Amino acid sequence: MEHRRCHFRLSTIGDVTRGVIDQLVEGIYRALETTEERLDRRCDDICFQMYLRISALTSKIEAIQGELVEIQSYIARRPDASASIDRRNNKSTDTHTHTSVDDATNRGRLVQR
Repeated sequence: MEHRRCHFRLSTIGDVTRGVIDQLVEGIYRALETTEERLDRRCDDICFQMYLRISALTSKIEAIQGELVEIQSYIARRPDASASIDRRNNKSTDTHTHTSVDDATNRGRLVQR
């Protein structure tokens, strides 16, 4: 019995309430769509800038890799190619004589010790 009364009350005021609720729901959905569109545009702006920066970095990396390949092939083609930094002298850098600046005896020029 109580269930009928509750149902009856809702159906009598339901016409007015449904219209108001529908308007509120439509307003909420419009606000959500507007917010979603703004967020999409903002994300697109951010992602596009990141894409441009990543693309520029990728291009620079590819250019450097190309230069590295050219340098490596140049080194490999040289007849005196060796693993040493100083291609004319394969000795260790530790065996070289040390030099220093001696202001008193040689006016600041490098002199052998």
